[in-house]
Amino acid sequence: MKPMRSLIAALAALLTTACGNADDALPVDTYSGPPKPALWKIADADTTIYFFGTIHLLPPGLDWETPAFKDALAQAGTVYFEADTELPPNEITRIIQRTGLLPPDRNLSDLLDPAEQDAIRAAAHRVGLSPLLVERMRPWYASVMIADAAIRSAGFAQDSGVEALLRPAAHAAGKDLRYLETVEAQLSAYTVLPDDVQVRLLDASLKDLDKAGEVLTGMARAWRAGDDDALAEAVIDDQIATLPEIYDTLMVRRNKAWAAQLDAVMKNEDGVFLVAVGAGHLLGPDSVVVMMQRLGHTAERVQ
Repeated sequence: MKPMRSLIAALAALLTTACGNADDALPVDTYSGPPKPALWKIADADTTIYFFGTIHLLPPGLDWETPAFKDALAQAGTVYFEADTELPPNEITRIIQRTGLLPPDRNLSDLLDPAEQDAIRAAAHRVGLSPLLVERMRPWYASVMIADAAIRSAGFAQDSGVEALLRPAAHAAGKDLRYLETVEAQLSAYTVLPDDVQVRLLDASLKDLDKAGEVLTGMARAWRAGDDDALAEAVIDDQIATLPEIYDTLMVRRNKAWAAQLDAVMKNEDGVFLVAVGAGHLLGPDSVVVMMQRLGHTAERVQ
């Protein structure tokens, strides 16, 4: 699998602050069979945590809820999400300005060679982004915005993603909503990457944009079917091999921080909790579930 294909799939699983809806919805009848996305459970005498891997952007109308998931949600008094993305727009704008934009005296093209400059201008035009706006972006943010535009044009929408449906349902049911990190901390995970690594991420995001629909449909099928091996290949495996610094920053470090928080919940709180985070965080050798096991908690796959 090419790095771009892995990156597009990974960004679909990771993007939680992107905006906008799908331009052309993909037919959901291409997803056959009953849904069974992965659901894990860790429990002791008085505390239970369910772990559900999400996809933040999905085709409108795709069915994925199952009796097992609905039962876990019904039991849970508290639902954890990655970050509270429903902040006031002006606050989101300030966070993006701090983490996603270059200082006034720098432009994105200053970090790129002539071929990369041509490629970013062509990609921006293709996905409908202003080249002047892209010039103000840090490389990581340009890569995310281009990938997000490609994802949406392939028929995937954030308002059809798991969190967009689960959060209001949990709120309406009177659940306590908690967050594993802030939006600024989430985006700052990119900003700690050196410029050259960010440029590598950007270079990868400029390739094979026309294959976004094919890649994302395969990823969503694997997720919906509970096929962790296929999903890990799309979201994790190539990232480890080709973009290890990004994997370490966006996955390993965050997973470790989240596992420490949830370990404290297991030790200090009673009741049932549901943790809904991007599917990539529950896959591979450094997943949150694996890290919880390393902390002494036995995990059971219940779906």
